[in-house]
Amino acid sequence: PIRMKTLLALGTALCLAAASAQARADTLSDLQARARSERLADDPAWSDLLQYEPYPVTGQLRSLADDKGFFNAPDGARNPAAELEATLARLFEPARPDAPDDHPQCRFPARLHWLKTRLAIAPAQLPGQPCPRLEAWAKEINPAGVTLVFPSAYVNSPASMFGHTLLRIDAVGQTDQTRLLAYTINYAAKADATDGFSFALKGLTGLYPGMLSSSPYYAKVREYSDMESRDVWEYRLNLSADETRQLLRHAWEIGATRFDYWFFDENCSYMILRLLDVARPGLRVAKQFYWTAIPVDTVKGVVASRPGLVTDVTFRPSAGTELAHRATRLAPEQMAAAIAVADGHTAPEALGDSAAAIEQLEFADRLVSFRGHAGKLEQDDALARLKTIQTRRSTLPAIDTGAVPVPPRPESGHASGRFGLAAGHLAGDSALFLELRPAYHDLLDPETGYARGAQIRFGDLAASQREGQGWRLERFLPVDIVSVAPRRAWTQPLSWKVRFGWERVLGAGHAASPMVAGGPGAAWELNVGQGRLIGYVFLENQILSSGQLEKNWAIGTGPLAGLLMDAGSHSRLQLEAGRQWYIDKRLDRSVMRANFRTRLGPRDNLVAGYEWTQIEQPSASGDERRISLGWQHYF
Repeated sequence: PIRMKTLLALGTALCLAAASAQARADTLSDLQARARSERLADDPAWSDLLQYEPYPVTGQLRSLADDKGFFNAPDGARNPAAELEATLARLFEPARPDAPDDHPQCRFPARLHWLKTRLAIAPAQLPGQPCPRLEAWAKEINPAGVTLVFPSAYVNSPASMFGHTLLRIDAVGQTDQTRLLAYTINYAAKADATDGFSFALKGLTGLYPGMLSSSPYYAKVREYSDMESRDVWEYRLNLSADETRQLLRHAWEIGATRFDYWFFDENCSYMILRLLDVARPGLRVAKQFYWTAIPVDTVKGVVASRPGLVTDVTFRPSAGTELAHRATRLAPEQMAAAIAVADGHTAPEALGDSAAAIEQLEFADRLVSFRGHAGKLEQDDALARLKTIQTRRSTLPAIDTGAVPVPPRPESGHASGRFGLAAGHLAGDSALFLELRPAYHDLLDPETGYARGAQIRFGDLAASQREGQGWRLERFLPVDIVSVAPRRAWTQPLSWKVRFGWERVLGAGHAASPMVAGGPGAAWELNVGQGRLIGYVFLENQILSSGQLEKNWAIGTGPLAGLLMDAGSHSRLQLEAGRQWYIDKRLDRSVMRANFRTRLGPRDNLVAGYEWTQIEQPSASGDERRISLGWQHYF
């Protein structure tokens, strides 16, 4: 009898299991049929969840994800309908009590949520699968809203030359005092290069994997504001708590997925925009950036995409910006005394107890912290000096040192693309000049919204046509970076420059030649009348390849000096002079140039230029002049 009861129970269980499996199969079949009839695979929201984008030429859909584990159908990377049916099937797989987080419901929670909503799937139709890791992560973040964060460009870090964007997930009950404890969602290249040349080369060719990560906001602020001295802008968005939770679900899905990182399009900013598109179907802000996604341009796109999407903007000055502000409040002799305290050469008590002495102490305190974060001061030395300064400061009253002035917002700057057309003379002939710069700023451009003294040009292309001749390439520079960082009493940064590509170096009669150039330098800044003047000098080194040279290549070096002068609020003048000596037939090259830019409107400039070049070789020597007057348009 006992054996018979056991057999009956087992049989009943098997029948129930079979019936349950059949019910699930019937439910799945019905849901797949409904999805086909409603053409859910054609819904733009499904394309966003699968990271589908059309190929630029053919228009055929393909996913940006470069990881087979992101798809459930064999051809899911290019077939939205097949991927939708396969995803539904996998979501109905039996529960996995031994490895719950490996269940498809836990691997693809954003797709699960969207399909349950669109197909009105009841809990009884699709039994839930516990996801301990996902649930613990979401509980820790406690999401209520989203803030777009834009750390400004940092030209001395190859990974940060364009600026950056990330998301802060604001918590329930968060205040201005606790926002540093919020978590961030950050997408970046998993890079191994520390120099601009290697990073740019790999970033331009998609050789880095992109990585999504989550970390506390205070850690990112310390990295950007303190260690890299980058100003941070916070744009609070009006996403609801439900939309924020869907954003987190999708971040979980793509967190373990490989994406090839591309500088211009599939970069940090573009992936952040796609997260926003998933959070709010129909937003489609990423669609504004079909060819390129420069971080500052994506900020502009978010601000302009939907009225009311950005509800508040907050500026967080970097340690360097705050130091520069405090430096303006000290006279030169006060500054020297404060630096002596920061250097440990003078006791803090020697400054006295006046209001000016208190400001000097606070400046010294922040200067020591600034140097410590930048790695210019050993940690033990920094802590010892801070203790001495802060002990003295604690005995003195509080004072008002004024707020750091808020600069123009990043989205107020010029567009990053630029086209130019000019007419003039080249080597004695009438000539036309064309230029195209996809990204994104040079030293003559208006500085509003951009880092002062930073030039970052990618894909810079220029051509000329002399009278009676065809168009010829003047230059094509995939990378052209110049950092003109003025030296001050309290900091002496190194200026530097690097560029590579093809450039017409040997005169208008020769073709553009492959070359790599760059070198270290120094810069100084002065206030002149109502404007500011920056003077700089570089050691310009160059490796040049040309069939006109004895060994088909040459190495040159020499000084380059220049001045940048603001002529009012809308104009700028740049003067440069340099000389290089090469180890090829005693080749020498001298150059003097003057360039002027004045703003005609938000998107247009009037530009004028003069350049004199002299090439000296035993076989042939001569000089040539280039004069131009033209128009530039930002796009």
